[in-house]
Amino acid sequence: MNVKHGAQTVETIDGKKIVKSGAVGSTTLEEIQWLTKTLVSASAAWKLSGWGYISDISKMSPVTPDISAELVNLHKALEASNCKAMAFVVGNSIFTDAQAKNHQKQSHAGIQEGHFKTEAEALAWLNTIIK
Repeated sequence: MNVKHGAQTVETIDGKKIVKSGAVGSTTLEEIQWLTKTLVSASAAWKLSGWGYISDISKMSPVTPDISAELVNLHKALEASNCKAMAFVVGNSIFTDAQAKNHQKQSHAGIQEGHFKTEAEALAWLNTIIK
C-alpha cells in the first residue's frame, strides 16, 4: 500500500507490521482526519497482535492549534487500534518534534514513543518491539 492525500503519504513496510506516514509542508485538518482513517484501515489486520507506526515529520511545518487537537485524536485512535509503538523521524526539526511529544502527552495514550533523526534509526527501534 502506498497512498497520498494532500501533504500526507501513507505506506506499509513490506514484511513488517509497520505503517509509515510522512508529510511535507503544511497539512490541513481534513488531511489529518484522512490520515487517521487510513492508518487505522492499513493496520486492521494486525489489531489483535499489535503494530508499529513511523511518522516522518522531518519536512512538516509546525501545526496550528486546531490541527494539534486532531493529532491528539489520532494518537487515541492509534491506541484503540492496538498500535504498540510510534517512532517519529524528526531530522533537525526541533519545533515539530516538541509538538509531537506534546500531542502524545495530551492524548494519554499508552503507546511507546521514540524520536529519531533518521528513518533507519526509527525502523531499527521498532524492529525490537514489533515482532
